[in-house]
Amino acid sequence: MALLNTLVLAILATGFLMVSRRSLDAIIRLYALQNILLALVSFGLAGGELHFVLAGLALFAVKGVLIPWYLFWLIDRLEVSHEVEGYLSVSLSLLLAGLLTALAFRVGKAFVLPEAPLPQGVPVALSLVLLGILSMVSRKKAISQVLGFLALENGVFLMALSESHGLPLFVELGVALDAFAAVFLAGILIFRIKGEMGHVDTARMRYLRG
Repeated sequence: MALLNTLVLAILATGFLMVSRRSLDAIIRLYALQNILLALVSFGLAGGELHFVLAGLALFAVKGVLIPWYLFWLIDRLEVSHEVEGYLSVSLSLLLAGLLTALAFRVGKAFVLPEAPLPQGVPVALSLVLLGILSMVSRKKAISQVLGFLALENGVFLMALSESHGLPLFVELGVALDAFAAVFLAGILIFRIKGEMGHVDTARMRYLRG
């Protein structure tokens, strides 16, 4: 259990770092690391159950390797700056991240089920959801907003692991593949935006509103 606690805290640390980094490359690497840590948590909860092992392997392969590789390929093809542009400074982003995490830990106990296998993972899962939302609303480029959504989705996955020994295997595989499909379709949309407007900065699209 001590190892699982360490892994959960490491996952929270990657969430904080994803909010504070100003390099797309660094954020994608942190996202990959976050998924590897989630896969290790799944292995740690397995207890000899093949379902958890397969779910962890799928998480590692799809979200720890395939999606990060696709995102690196995408930003190279788009030829956009690898610097993350946001509405908030790094210090203010970290302050808000700290407040949201404190809120998640404050209310997280109310969401813990009586027989949750990993109760300490619940507030961390809520923190990842809130940090993902913060990343989505505080950044200008579409691809960095996609990364915020992916971090949010990892929070939902950790919540499922922490509360109920995870979801059925086919559901977990479907969620992992749905995440890749969402990123793939978002990539197509971003390509279209870049082709039509010459940039992927959502802040500069405000003039399109009626």
